[in-house]
Amino acid sequence: MRACATSLRVIAFLIILITTTASASDWDRGVALYNKGEFRRALAEFQDIVQERPDAAGAWYYIGLCEFKLKRYDRVELPLSHAIDLLEIQSPSNTDIAGAWYTIGVSYFLSSQYEKAIAPLNRYIEITTKAKRDVDPSARTALARSYFFLDRYDEALPLLAASGTDKPGADKSKDIAANLYYQGVIYFKREDDAHATAALREAVKANPEDPAAIELLTESLMRRARKTNSAVVWNEAAEAGEKLRAVRDDEKTAGIQGRAFLGAKQFDRAVAPLEKLARADTSNGQAWLFYGIALSRSGKMRKAMEALEITIQLMPDSIPAMSELGYVYESDKQYQQALRIYEKAYAVSNDPAMKESMDRVRALAAQQP
Repeated sequence: MRACATSLRVIAFLIILITTTASASDWDRGVALYNKGEFRRALAEFQDIVQERPDAAGAWYYIGLCEFKLKRYDRVELPLSHAIDLLEIQSPSNTDIAGAWYTIGVSYFLSSQYEKAIAPLNRYIEITTKAKRDVDPSARTALARSYFFLDRYDEALPLLAASGTDKPGADKSKDIAANLYYQGVIYFKREDDAHATAALREAVKANPEDPAAIELLTESLMRRARKTNSAVVWNEAAEAGEKLRAVRDDEKTAGIQGRAFLGAKQFDRAVAPLEKLARADTSNGQAWLFYGIALSRSGKMRKAMEALEITIQLMPDSIPAMSELGYVYESDKQYQQALRIYEKAYAVSNDPAMKESMDRVRALAAQQP
């Protein structure tokens, strides 16, 4: 993550703070090494300066920045806290006070210490807002995600939403997409699929290659379609499933895509992914059930019988499997077989619908020559 605090401007004030006892050449050498990316050597220079002049705020500030650049995040807070304490006395309006808070907060975020990241990031935003300066979007992102990873969703949502107002660019699009995805996750967990799908659609637009966002969008659309019984939403779920397969073609995707096609009543298209899922795990009764239903509804009765018989072997008391298999046998005019299945289903469920099916196929069987 980009740190605004590291976009340094050589501030004359900081030089004045150290030059009373430390030579300007030491300072210049340290700054030059930092700007060339030689952070270890720069760090040594600034450490020498603070040994001679412990109240050199600028040197403490650079020490913290060097540690940040070296990704030694556990060593960032101490020198930057010294810099903040000194600057608040020596130059309370100095912009590097906010920068120091920013870098401390981001360091905690990058080391996954989300609870500790919150206070310094909020302090950075407070100081920057009060001074009527632009808040760095990456600070909001780090703070929002810290709240998110701590399950503090009410605090995360407005910050995540604010990222949507950032100007898009090559370096920001993935961050914006990720923030939209996290919004979608929150709404999905709250079963608010209207808001979840809206956020996730935008996430996929911003990053069309993100399988996590496409997967969650498909799941949210399917849940919404089940609640509303909307053919339009089912068809959108099927389209999202196709996009998911384009970026991640695996067994999990096959299951999601197959269910979406089933819900959209695109049974022919459901067969291939559901067969892939069933044959990948031959003990997965639910996968065989979905595969059997797809075969049945697309008119492939012989294969449907085989798949549904396997389902019942794996899930002997599955009423949906027995009901579908009975329907398949009945459609194929194998009335005795259908009667056997319906009787078994009725014995397990005592469902009046199964009783009606038994009576119907019994009568049909009696009419056969």
